[in-house]
Amino acid sequence: MITDMRSFLKMSFFLAVYILAACIPVSLHAVSFASLSREERENLLINSLDRIYACPGDTIRLKVMTVSREFFFPMAGKPVDVSPAWNVEPSSGVLLDRQRNMVVIGRDVKDGTVFTVRATLHEGGTVLKNSVYVYTEDANPFIGNWKEKGGNIRELFIKPDRSFSVTVYPFEVYKDYWGHFTCDLKKQTIAFTIEGGNKKPADCDLSGFYRFRRDGGLELRGIYFGTIVPEDRRKQRYVFMK
Repeated sequence: MITDMRSFLKMSFFLAVYILAACIPVSLHAVSFASLSREERENLLINSLDRIYACPGDTIRLKVMTVSREFFFPMAGKPVDVSPAWNVEPSSGVLLDRQRNMVVIGRDVKDGTVFTVRATLHEGGTVLKNSVYVYTEDANPFIGNWKEKGGNIRELFIKPDRSFSVTVYPFEVYKDYWGHFTCDLKKQTIAFTIEGGNKKPADCDLSGFYRFRRDGGLELRGIYFGTIVPEDRRKQRYVFMK
């Protein structure tokens, strides 16, 4: 019970830090390019360290950001007061407003479409790049941070681009392993592929079936995430809740 409470408090703390960090760029005034250190100038980014996720019809305000290292892991920091030359490729399916630093995703853009955003800074000619991944929840209903109900997997984190990570004991940015998954919404089949990790079990069986329960849970059958915890050996059914 104490261990679970400590894990809960730890996760709550890092979630609060993440939410606070996500809100920082909105509330802080932009800093001038001239005030940046050499290290900061060499590590600028567009909006986020991660790729940008958007749905059809969304409007994205583009920002050049510093990288903050004030917390336990790097993240987007302060906006920088620059007027870059923006470019988005491909140009079809989006509306780029260079004057207001905004890009609008067309309502007809399909799930899985990727746009490349570039910012050419007049200060030194630096070119920054990030990608925008367009998704719909109808095509990927798995998006979210799931926790196994009554089990040991405390984090099955699924992103809009169908990347995932599995972690038994989440701490800071640690993940046990990660990769991508594919699914067939009609047959209700799903298959995870591991692409890297800190702890990759050799006995995984990552192809099986899924269903969404009436209580909002995600049930996976015929899938085994591997022996990370001995008591889970050869488990063939998981129920996850957000």
